[in-house]
Amino acid sequence: MATKTKTPKAEAETAEATATGNAYETVAFVSKEQMEKAMKAGTEAVEKAFSLGKERFEAVAKSVDDAAKLGKEQVEAIVTAGNVAAKGLETINAEVMAFTKSQFEDQISVTKAMMGVKTLQELIELQNDYAKNAFEAYTAHTTKISEVAAKAAQDAFAPINAQLQAAVEKLVKPVAFSY
Repeated sequence: MATKTKTPKAEAETAEATATGNAYETVAFVSKEQMEKAMKAGTEAVEKAFSLGKERFEAVAKSVDDAAKLGKEQVEAIVTAGNVAAKGLETINAEVMAFTKSQFEDQISVTKAMMGVKTLQELIELQNDYAKNAFEAYTAHTTKISEVAAKAAQDAFAPINAQLQAAVEKLVKPVAFSY
């Protein structure tokens, strides 16, 4: 029976067993040597499989950690966006209240002025001036509110957009497993 490689000791033992004519010893020795090679190869395969499994487990664990971190970052972005939106709404509310107060004061002033007119012509002119000024003020106010609302919306969505961009970049990168 031929073996691929034998140690000098194994060759000597094989030669001795053959020389003595003991076929059983020769077979037992060769079988023992083959068994040792098989055990060594099996051990190496198990170690390699365990190492590969450990690497994959670590990669999955890292992915789970990354997902948890991503979830936390998304919640933080939403909270930040909510705070910015609330401040924007406060600003809009303050603007509306200031405009309403100003318009109410203007109405009282015009009403007093209308009570003091002497002619119908004066009343019509006063009414026309008030209507023109009220319309211009309303137009300017709505433009200002639109600008404040647009800025508040843009500022509120900025943290969410930044988080979304970061999440997309993380998800686009391929997860590499070594085989």
